[in-house]
Amino acid sequence: MILSTKLHIPQTRRDDLVERAAITELLNKGLKSKLTSLTAPGGYGKTTALSQWLQQSAIPAVWVSLGPQDNDLIAFWSYTIAAVNSKNPQFAEAVTPYLSSLKTGAFEPFISAMIRELDGYADELVMVWDDYHAIDLASIHASAAYFLAYLPAHIHLYITSRAEMPFPTARLQTTGQMVKITIQELRFQLADGIRYFQDCLGLPLSGDKIAVLVDRTEGWISGLYLAAISLQNSDNYSDFIRAFSGEHRNISDYLFQEVFSLQPSEVQSFLLATSIVDRINGPLCEAVTGQANCQEMLERLERHHLFIVSLDDQREWYRYHHLFSEFLRRLFRKKYAGQSKELHVKAARWLEEHGFLEEAIEQLFMDGHHFEASALIDKHLPNLHAKRGVLYRWLRDLPESCFTGKPRIQFLYVKVMVETNELELAQTRLRLMEDKLSNPEWKPYAGTVHFLSAAVSFYRRDFRRANEYFEIFDRHSPEGNYVQMIEANSYSMYFDTLLSFFNDLHDAERFFNKWIKVWEDRDNYPYVGFFYNTYSLLLYEWNRLDEAEEYAERVLRSTCMQPYALIQLSATVNAARICQAKGDSAKAIDLLEGLKSKIDSVDKSMFMRRIEAEKAYLSLANGSSDERWLQTCGIKHTDTIPLGPIKEYLILASTLMERRDVDEALQLLEQLYLLVNKADRTWDKVKVTILQSMAFYRKGDRSNAVMKLEAALQLAEPGKYIRSFLDEGAKMEELLREYIRQRQINPNRKSAGLLYARELLLLMSDHMNETASVRALITKQELKILRMIDMGLSNKQIAEQLQITAETVKSHLKSMYRKLHVNSREQALEQGKQLNWL
Repeated sequence: MILSTKLHIPQTRRDDLVERAAITELLNKGLKSKLTSLTAPGGYGKTTALSQWLQQSAIPAVWVSLGPQDNDLIAFWSYTIAAVNSKNPQFAEAVTPYLSSLKTGAFEPFISAMIRELDGYADELVMVWDDYHAIDLASIHASAAYFLAYLPAHIHLYITSRAEMPFPTARLQTTGQMVKITIQELRFQLADGIRYFQDCLGLPLSGDKIAVLVDRTEGWISGLYLAAISLQNSDNYSDFIRAFSGEHRNISDYLFQEVFSLQPSEVQSFLLATSIVDRINGPLCEAVTGQANCQEMLERLERHHLFIVSLDDQREWYRYHHLFSEFLRRLFRKKYAGQSKELHVKAARWLEEHGFLEEAIEQLFMDGHHFEASALIDKHLPNLHAKRGVLYRWLRDLPESCFTGKPRIQFLYVKVMVETNELELAQTRLRLMEDKLSNPEWKPYAGTVHFLSAAVSFYRRDFRRANEYFEIFDRHSPEGNYVQMIEANSYSMYFDTLLSFFNDLHDAERFFNKWIKVWEDRDNYPYVGFFYNTYSLLLYEWNRLDEAEEYAERVLRSTCMQPYALIQLSATVNAARICQAKGDSAKAIDLLEGLKSKIDSVDKSMFMRRIEAEKAYLSLANGSSDERWLQTCGIKHTDTIPLGPIKEYLILASTLMERRDVDEALQLLEQLYLLVNKADRTWDKVKVTILQSMAFYRKGDRSNAVMKLEAALQLAEPGKYIRSFLDEGAKMEELLREYIRQRQINPNRKSAGLLYARELLLLMSDHMNETASVRALITKQELKILRMIDMGLSNKQIAEQLQITAETVKSHLKSMYRKLHVNSREQALEQGKQLNWL
């Protein structure tokens, strides 16, 4: 849920503000830069200076107030999207489809979409991230740095923080693209202090007395503000100023207590009780304090300048000044520690009931109410599956005792660990669970524990153990288990195919064959769909197209698998590639287009993106690059690629080659190879190395092309890869011939895969001959008609041109459709283009 209060520019009271020309000049200078940072400890007026400047400026601005709960890549950027959308209502619609890509940690596609939309924004725009010091997630810092690197010139980012920027800024500074505003610029000088005390507050203090206050606070604005409040309640200015001394923390404690102690007891109680919540409104305060008319109390505090800040124009939501809030919380824990738990629970209950689920859980984590927090997480698990970043932090911070009696939380924790590739931690936790299975309360969960153990063993490539665990799981849960299908309707996998985990495809065949035979005859067992899809892909790789098609069709025909988008996507992509390999590219496109209306998932945008990538692949198979996809895919050859699904990047590399941007393709492929080689993923190494050979060949560098092809053959021969080579078409046939020719010239050299290369060439020649034989069947008249259809002529117009009847045209079309195995003009044209007839 997006909290609108986090998107409001904080309101400032003009009668309390000092006009500061030097700060205004620096902020104005930021309009010629990418980044303006306001960096200083708490209480130096960073937020006030920025909000005051924006209120006086005519430039459009958007604001995001940050807090610890925003340490989640998706949450952070969701608020940024919502903020920009307030000025450009089409922005969210264009960018949100890319948001789900952040689940895998790959932020480049999303940021690229952001930049693209911002670049098209007509006006200048100021973007503010307030209190950025609350963010400590490395992936957010990395994405922010990437965002800044490509930020359009008319978009200006302003960041307030108590700490230095946690991402590199040296280049921005040296190129004049950054304005730094620090404590030196923000602190009050004597002239500022005089204007503040005399003009804004009307206190009859001499310049000498004000100089003492400015000197002893070192221009610390909050210290001066606190002094002003105390002076307004003092009968003797000279005595107060004479006693005013100490470090900032001591000053704040003293002055806060002076202010606090002067309040009526009911106000003191209200302040202490409500300080536990970051953002407050009337009803929430009533739930926490048990008092009525809390909205009136909030407005009263605001009128009396009691360190409260309005967060919206309606004066509904408020927060306390950060330093005041810290003081109140310290005092509350000291004086009323026994009531802390009760009030946090009351606040959490209200927040939960009103839909602020994350804030409710965060509330319970304050002061360590872990047991209550774990109970709330357990209660709302289905709604929290998508909150991967924050969920992992919560689970990581829970003491072990909080997991007792909550197996569902433990299972989800293991799932999150698996998705973040923390397999050793997941295995350790699972072994602890296995030790508990003899306890009566754990026996119902035996199947789930062994299923998760099987999954972790599989991802660790211990297939013997995976088989053993699956066997135990199957005995305990022959009907299946809900944990099997968690995330099956979301785009959350960190790999393209389960085949990535096998270095020997024959091992994969034995593994998937075994479990397909066990599960295939069971009713309502959708999990087997993952195995059908993987086995279909394996059969496709071995060029056993009819068998591969049968397993893909099993998934597409199954009613129990239809609700699961991840299973449907894999089956449809397999079926489309099989159709393409069989020469029916029109049907392949129809399959992918038809899938779009069947996807029902919170990650629908990610599935749509994957479908568009597959369509771009089909375009390549038909001899052309999809320029529209290249402009909208959101990925670039310069991206920093995380270990995860790489198929879209392989399609990008092939598209770049087709466009003759071979050097860019090689740069991308080198990064991909380093990634998959480090992970020891043979399946992906074969794909990448083949494309490297193709790139060098297209570049005219035959020596490197042959060397890379030899490396690919060496990797692929034990698994007998076929389609990975055949799908590269005529260029691969040429390169295979070149490889064989060079190796035959030097017979003394031991050549890897020479016999294998000959086998592939023979298969490829048979495929090419089959294509040629189709053309031989087509008559000259039929070819003329096909070309006229391509020109847009109707049957009647074709008949007139050829001086034949319309019925004869129809007969020729039926004959041609039969020979090409198509059913329509559109499909015939696709085939004609694929066969280079048009």
